[in-house]
Amino acid sequence: MSSLPDWEQATAAWQTYRQALESLESELDRQQWQAVLDALASCRGKIAVTGIGTSGIAARKIAHMLACIEHPAIWLSAADAAHGDIGFLREGDVLIMLSRGGNSDELTRLLPTVKAKGTTLIAVTENAASAIAQQADLLLLIPKSQEVDPLQMLATTSIISVLAVFDAMVAALMSRSGYSKETLLAVHPGGNVGKVLREAQE
Repeated sequence: MSSLPDWEQATAAWQTYRQALESLESELDRQQWQAVLDALASCRGKIAVTGIGTSGIAARKIAHMLACIEHPAIWLSAADAAHGDIGFLREGDVLIMLSRGGNSDELTRLLPTVKAKGTTLIAVTENAASAIAQQADLLLLIPKSQEVDPLQMLATTSIISVLAVFDAMVAALMSRSGYSKETLLAVHPGGNVGKVLREAQE
């Protein structure tokens, strides 16, 4: 366990996050990032995002953000996908797989079906030699980073990097399409976001 006092450990964790986010500009492959962005922008089918564990939770957030800007996206449970849910994917659809190591059984067992269907597979991983990376149509290699938990094992910093990469894509997609507050209000009438947008129109 860490010998640092609690607040020092917290500030050290935030510094680690800051360094990881700053490193994206220099270490993330710009062409890979651009290719994934272009694939999402040009997709005329459905977008599914999947992962296991913390990556699965991140996949939910990414799918939600894409849906919010009217890019039809859902979170796909990898476990349920192997029990029939993968049947909704078609040629022209996009499947984003998130996995730090890239070899999770729950994901790799889906690969033959994804390839047979002609669905575009985007692998988001730190491991270029992994099964999902080797089978992917597009690879987005996430720079390795130091995790902030005392064991340096839990997906902490690494998942922050993944979310930052896709949040930036969402911002770029909004700018490309001229996405407006009126459009956002139509799909997000609830909560404080909807309240603020409605008040701005009045």
